[in-house]
Amino acid sequence: MNEMNGKVALVTGAGSGIGRSSAQAFAARGATVLVGDVTDGRSETVKLITAAGGTAVAVHMDVADDDSVAAAVQVAVDRFGRLDYAHTTTRVSRAPPRCCTNGRWTPSVRCCRSI
Repeated sequence: MNEMNGKVALVTGAGSGIGRSSAQAFAARGATVLVGDVTDGRSETVKLITAAGGTAVAVHMDVADDDSVAAAVQVAVDRFGRLDYAHTTTRVSRAPPRCCTNGRWTPSVRCCRSI
């Protein structure tokens, strides 16, 4: 399947588990993948993707750090001229995300409800 040829995807938490599988799925569909993670597992994910014929780049990315996120997006723009998809599989449990301005933070499931 190549329905994502020419597209660029940033996958967070892609150093292992669901994030790694998600990154591989994007690559299998033809996307160039930025493999974002705080762990060194991101390099292994890149190796797996490239061994399967895909294109991937490892980026150190901490979703709890705005500068880190901005830097990862900038890598996509600088190297590939675009970012088409952002797929997040990470969680931040230290504090509510900044998008959660309504105070409905539920730490037990680590999500921000809009209602």
